[in-house]
Amino acid sequence: MCVRVRAFELIVNASCACSNKPVDSNPNAKKAKTGLLKLTWAGESDTEEVVFEVALGEYVQQFVQEFKAAKAVAVNEGQVTAGATHAWISNYINKQPISIVATPEMTPVENYFRQLNNVQNIDAPENLMDTYMARSAFEYNPQTLKSVKEEWIAKQLEIKKSEFTEPRTLTLLCGSWNVNGRTPKENLAPWLIPNEHPELPDVYAVGFQELDLSAEAFVFNESNREAMWCAMIEDCINLDKVYTKVKSKQLVGMLLCVYVKTVHIPHIRNVQAVVTGTGIMGMMGNKGGVAIRFRLFDTDLCFVNSHLASDSGRCDRRNQDYQEVVKRTLFTMPNGPPFTIFDHDLVFWVGDLNYRIPLPDSEVKSLVKARDYQKLLKYDELTVERNAKHVFVGFEEGPIDFYPTYKFDVGTDTFDSSEKQRTPAWCDRVLWKGAGVKQRTYTGHMVFRTSDHKPVSSLVDFAVQVVQPKRFAEVRQQIVREMDKMENECRPDAVISTNLAKFPDVKFMTRYTQSIVIENSGQVILQFRFIPKLDEKKFCKPWLRINPPVGMIVPGEKATVELMLMVDATTAASLNTGEERLEDILILHLENGKDYFVSITGNFLRTCFCTPLVTLVNTLRPVRDLTQPAAASSSSDRRTKSQPPQPNLIDFGESASTPAAPTSKPEEPKKLHIPKELWRMVDFLFTYGLDEDNLFATSGNEQSMELIRECLDTGLPFETMPDAVHSISECLIRFLEALPDPVIPFVHYQRCLDSNSNYTLCKQVLTQLPSEHYNLFVYLMAFLREVLSHAVTNGLSAEKLGAYLFSTEWETSTDVGD
Repeated sequence: MCVRVRAFELIVNASCACSNKPVDSNPNAKKAKTGLLKLTWAGESDTEEVVFEVALGEYVQQFVQEFKAAKAVAVNEGQVTAGATHAWISNYINKQPISIVATPEMTPVENYFRQLNNVQNIDAPENLMDTYMARSAFEYNPQTLKSVKEEWIAKQLEIKKSEFTEPRTLTLLCGSWNVNGRTPKENLAPWLIPNEHPELPDVYAVGFQELDLSAEAFVFNESNREAMWCAMIEDCINLDKVYTKVKSKQLVGMLLCVYVKTVHIPHIRNVQAVVTGTGIMGMMGNKGGVAIRFRLFDTDLCFVNSHLASDSGRCDRRNQDYQEVVKRTLFTMPNGPPFTIFDHDLVFWVGDLNYRIPLPDSEVKSLVKARDYQKLLKYDELTVERNAKHVFVGFEEGPIDFYPTYKFDVGTDTFDSSEKQRTPAWCDRVLWKGAGVKQRTYTGHMVFRTSDHKPVSSLVDFAVQVVQPKRFAEVRQQIVREMDKMENECRPDAVISTNLAKFPDVKFMTRYTQSIVIENSGQVILQFRFIPKLDEKKFCKPWLRINPPVGMIVPGEKATVELMLMVDATTAASLNTGEERLEDILILHLENGKDYFVSITGNFLRTCFCTPLVTLVNTLRPVRDLTQPAAASSSSDRRTKSQPPQPNLIDFGESASTPAAPTSKPEEPKKLHIPKELWRMVDFLFTYGLDEDNLFATSGNEQSMELIRECLDTGLPFETMPDAVHSISECLIRFLEALPDPVIPFVHYQRCLDSNSNYTLCKQVLTQLPSEHYNLFVYLMAFLREVLSHAVTNGLSAEKLGAYLFSTEWETSTDVGD
């Protein structure tokens, strides 16, 4: 908590003064006691204050007390004297705050050059489908249709761009350095100042990895290293104040800084930054990417700095990290869906990509010593994967004629001499995608010895487009005249390929796609959109996505509309119970024309995920075998002798529930103590996974998890699969997350919070849980104790299990040892 509170205290200093001003003008209303909360910012030369009127009570008192406690911590650690206010804040402030504070709105000319894949998307690239899947169901907005015509004009302008633009050549220096958690000590000039090219670049894009390896940076994503390294860069390149920082962005150890010559700043628009974590559980920021985009003149630029999965033999995981960064890096755009990385004219990608050379260490070092880089590059994983079109499709990289940049003994130019003796590799790379790029130099810099990596840099020339306003207006006017002529000839008409889309056997968390082809059979431009049904705001059910939902087709041409169906945790519960069905009717509306109706039907295969505990413990058969939703009051007379017996639950040293008394009919099935599906996953982990390193902290394999879900739903045995232990451990967590009512039901949350400091009260809460929830809680705690008994081999601790994996709040402390 100290890190968070200190970061917050950088902004405010609190004191409280009472006031008797009423908060309600109603004389009969109960008047709350109010006060003034004063927040003070003390700068170097002046002091600013903001005063809020608040209702006084326990929370406000705690709020003020927390700041006093934080100030005391700062005094004890020597960061501030007792009489000072915020002198220690200087550690967190950039020495030269020259960042662009606000980005002007796009000009009308620039607006026409926004890429159009997100609007018409007739030939939208495949990765854009995920963009739409990530959005909520499309809500009807009349303003969207009004912009379709302008978007079509913009597309025609893009086609005729060469008629009213002129190219201008600029220079860019891209750099990447994994600094291994070290603080800046060396002058960066040999890396950032190209001696062989006396004229400084127009643009710098500098990426760092492993900037901060501290626990605070990893857990809270808070670090002061960004300001330190930005100051080092500026001390090197900005001696004559010729550069301005456009943007810098940090994610744990990754930092991306972009500087542009100040003379170009008036021509920069739409600056945005996005971070994407792909580390632990596929989300944490120890691995992933940082991206910055902006428009320079009339060209969209995107810079990406990434740190992919490490260690030899994990090439597939590096490929997966790359795909995740590409898929999940989305820039919010006005009046439309987000931009992806590839919705830019030029993309420059730097980073510690961690691709290795899978040859014996001695052979690699021998070839390096002989400078036979071409032979080595035939085995370089990145080169092999690019040639196979697994990653970085369409990207280019300059010829490599320099030493491998990894791994060296810190402070030397000697390759790793530790016990592991890691094989040299070109882990640090610079690539680009787009036309008009010409590389001047591409090199590693051996003079730096701060880290176990050597930095790399690439100096390139690139072309930006500059619009000629007069010629632009003439071309646009010509396009508008042609469109008006076609539009006035007749009303729109269309031929729809089908009015029925069937999705048989739909499984949980699996994506299904079908297409509808719309052909413009009329003589005029056809504008179409999907509209909501009467008294509804959304035009489709939440399990369905439509790409595109609105578009324009010229006469004689066709457009393909993708219908993407996926049942996730937000929609599966109602489908499991039968309250909802995979049925919908879409209304396809032609502007100034008629409507078409498209029926959507599907057969959802029931899943144990998102099914209530009371249903699961009363169901002995696999959920897929049930033809009707299982009732919570299921009794033995509904079951048959063909049903399997109750699983033999693992004995972890204490009973999962009170043993049932013997009955006069022992052949009748009994109610399960815990869901058999959860028992199967725990049994597998108990048998094969207790000694697995980073159990519960490593992402599973998506294909394997799909197979595991199928086995749980059908009762089939688990088959051999990649990363089986980690896949089942993630499925276990996802299973618990998807429960409609969690292990500790929602109705008991407040009592849990009120009792969290009293062990006796906590036990009383547990005894009042429904039996199936109580049994599951005890069973899970017994299992987690067994997991922790193998902590030496699996690397887990009670803190990790409680704070990161089996709780919903960072501050939750679960002591599974009690």
